[in-house]
Amino acid sequence: MPMIDRSVQNKKAIAVAMTVFIAAAMLILSACDRKPVMSHSCYSNLPSIGWLRVKPIALIPEYDDSTRRYDLYLAVRHENSYQYSNLSLAVDVTASDSTANRKSIEMKLADDYGNWTGGGFGALYQAEVAIATGVAPSDVSSVVVWQTMEGCDTLRGVVNVGLFTRPI
Repeated sequence: MPMIDRSVQNKKAIAVAMTVFIAAAMLILSACDRKPVMSHSCYSNLPSIGWLRVKPIALIPEYDDSTRRYDLYLAVRHENSYQYSNLSLAVDVTASDSTANRKSIEMKLADDYGNWTGGGFGALYQAEVAIATGVAPSDVSSVVVWQTMEGCDTLRGVVNVGLFTRPI
């Protein structure tokens, strides 16, 4: 009968046990990391009769962490029946100290051939545009969006206007 060296077996058992212990400790410690900061979005539904030029959309950004910086994107969802290839907007970005900054935004929703450029399928498409980059939560407390399409008091075919906050 072969002789078994118990000291070699004990060393192997200890090495296996240590490996399992270290792997378990790493798994447990990695679960204790901070919760990741998530992107947020909020949308406002537009009336079925259309978006009146005199009726702005007010959006409040959501932030997970007041110490992080964020990029803010304006999103527009429109139907396949939207009659224009672009969308003209005035966007008022207001800080927590009530100072406002107005931006004029021209969103191109269709290419030169009439194909929608945003994502989506079926009868609903979404386009996005950055309105602020690298901002702290105190830099943007609200966003107000006005449609400024020339000669169009009631804009039909836009279903939702929304705001994304993405941590950087």
